[in-house]
Amino acid sequence: MAEHNDDTSALGSSYITIEHTPPPSHSSSTVSISDLNIPLMTKSSSHAKKPVVSQPSSPTSRANKSRKDYKKEIENDKASWPNGKRPRGYRTSEGKELAEKSKNYKSGVSIPHLSAPCNTYQGVLTHALLGAIRSGGVSYGLKALVNLCLGMLKLMKGKATFGHIFKDAFLGADAIRFGSFFGMFSFLWKFVNNGLKLHRGKDDRLNGAIAGAIAGLALLIESHERRVSFAQQMLIRSMQGVYNAGKHRGLFSFRHGDAALFAIACGQVMYAYTMQPDSIPPEYLKFMLNTARVPAEALAFNRARVRGFPVDVSQVQALVKRFKGTPKSIETAAALTEYTNIIPCAVLHPAFDSCKVNNAERFVQVTKNILPVYATLNFVPLLILRMKRLLADPVNILSKTSFNTLRSSVFLAVFVVLYQSQICGHRNLLKSGWVQGNNKYLYWLFGVTCSGAAIMVEQESRRAELAMYVLPKAAESLYKILYQKNWIKAVKHWEVMVFSFAMSLIMSFYQQEEQVLSPFVTKLIYHILGRN
Repeated sequence: MAEHNDDTSALGSSYITIEHTPPPSHSSSTVSISDLNIPLMTKSSSHAKKPVVSQPSSPTSRANKSRKDYKKEIENDKASWPNGKRPRGYRTSEGKELAEKSKNYKSGVSIPHLSAPCNTYQGVLTHALLGAIRSGGVSYGLKALVNLCLGMLKLMKGKATFGHIFKDAFLGADAIRFGSFFGMFSFLWKFVNNGLKLHRGKDDRLNGAIAGAIAGLALLIESHERRVSFAQQMLIRSMQGVYNAGKHRGLFSFRHGDAALFAIACGQVMYAYTMQPDSIPPEYLKFMLNTARVPAEALAFNRARVRGFPVDVSQVQALVKRFKGTPKSIETAAALTEYTNIIPCAVLHPAFDSCKVNNAERFVQVTKNILPVYATLNFVPLLILRMKRLLADPVNILSKTSFNTLRSSVFLAVFVVLYQSQICGHRNLLKSGWVQGNNKYLYWLFGVTCSGAAIMVEQESRRAELAMYVLPKAAESLYKILYQKNWIKAVKHWEVMVFSFAMSLIMSFYQQEEQVLSPFVTKLIYHILGRN
């Protein structure tokens, strides 16, 4: 279940979405090979001395290209490959288009980079120190400002004072550690990468891979929980880069793969939410409970009955009364037995007799409650990192950001309502005798179906980001469940090893082929770490 927690201590595990509108594409229908800096080296056939280079395919927009068009493009390109072998440096038209956009989007950056010539080892050290100061300062300031904005939500609810919020935002360990981590990572990456470049006389992927792996040790600065979150996220991002690299080379492609991945991950998360809540990070579980507004005790009663344990009827009745149950809900709870077949809707939403009315109320409340959080996470990076573009076209940028904020809020509301509707529908069918039993895996299936439908509400460019956000949560939940069953063993500092491996892949891609990384990753690296 995708979310943005309003608790500032949990923000580090959920990254900040930095939107960026790419500049207008070139008027030319094809992309110049020289502009892309991608050498297309081919082997000569036995009948030709000159290498054959595949030409760009017909100009079909990525947004309008179907899977059939994509396959046809690959087949047309294969006809020009010598001996049927893929030439070195071959990219599909989509890969070339993304490479061109990757070159151009940095023109909107409003924060200057600090750098020094790296033609001597002293210059390499100076460049790394300057990069560390900038990266640490930018990341600290951004994290503190976001924490302050999210803390203001607590101030509006009367849960804290402004002085306490300001102190936690700017002087708390959260922002200081966050800035120190990025500063140290930037120093190690720049120092090792440029040092290897000077020593080897080459600027290639190997330098980026080694530097990324060594810089990954900076993760030790962060807390254990934050280290786990970073390791999970970056491993998923690195695998996304590997997939995109293969896709841009025409090796494979899956239509709506991001939506399918999101649905599978949400199935595990929603199963854990209902059946194994201890396998979910506490802050994430707290958010899910507050958003769904189903009493935690009601979920516990349901788990007990699914596993065949009795429930205390007096506790069920007390729960219904405490949550302002209607007379019908109180009557239904009073008629339950300790071995009741299933926990009814009257206990899951005691304040409403009608499931439809309950779902409508939750749709409005979820949208209303999450809208300020999404607004903070969308508008703060806009004001800090895209001020130049905002001043150039304020109406268009603000309207687009506002619409995307509302759209994301509606997506989450649809997710909650669809999941709850399936739960209520199952109970109504069971009551009418159409189905029998209450299997725990139904809650996994409900999570898959509701998320697969709800994700289509979100803009297509954000679906992969949502999948990348939820997948680590699902993996962590699955890991804990398997660990509880003694099916796997724990490894000390595994998160640091995973993070170093992931950053080795990511920084090697960033060195030579940054367009295969997600826009989120490239913008995060460029805005905070800068160019090497």
